[in-house]
Amino acid sequence: MGYHDFGPLRISPSFTADDWAELALDAEADWRRAVDMLRDRIDGRFLDHARNCLQSETSGFVVLAIDSMLIEALEQFRRGIVDGRGRSGELIRSFLAGPRFQPQFDSVAANAFYEDIRCGLLHQAEARRLWLIRRSQAELLTTSRATGADVGYVIDVVQFHEALESAFDDYLKELVEPNQEKLRENLWSKMNHICRVRKERAGLFE
Repeated sequence: MGYHDFGPLRISPSFTADDWAELALDAEADWRRAVDMLRDRIDGRFLDHARNCLQSETSGFVVLAIDSMLIEALEQFRRGIVDGRGRSGELIRSFLAGPRFQPQFDSVAANAFYEDIRCGLLHQAEARRLWLIRRSQAELLTTSRATGADVGYVIDVVQFHEALESAFDDYLKELVEPNQEKLRENLWSKMNHICRVRKERAGLFE
């Protein structure tokens, strides 16, 4: 196979794997740049597109699909998980236990979101069972009784996305705090893995 010059290996719209490699875990001055790289990655590949989609009144499915992917990615960054295969439910439930999604997302609602919204949208392009996706609701998530003993959920896609954006901002603020050593180490491990995979992938085309 011939050589293909794909240019710098990008980890985000504005930064490359080489940019990340220049940083040092124990150099305090590098951490704001590390946070800038993570923000650029998440904004440029997920949030910017979700924000654009939200301008359409019929975008609930696609926005929640993007948000579901992003939730798993952010939880892997937070915990330093380099391969989340087989752990999607765990990651979704853990992220939704955060303060930005409480008290609405108790353990039952979080698990239902994983099964019916995350898996429903990503695998079947539909919200499963008794879920409705709406806008301009009084609450982020409400429940209602349908037939029998089944519990239905109404999720406000705008409020949910805003909660996700706030949770991401909270995470970035934590990362610039020098006492957040474990959180920083976890991000470092995940980004190093991403950069290594990108380089290995490029080698396939040499």
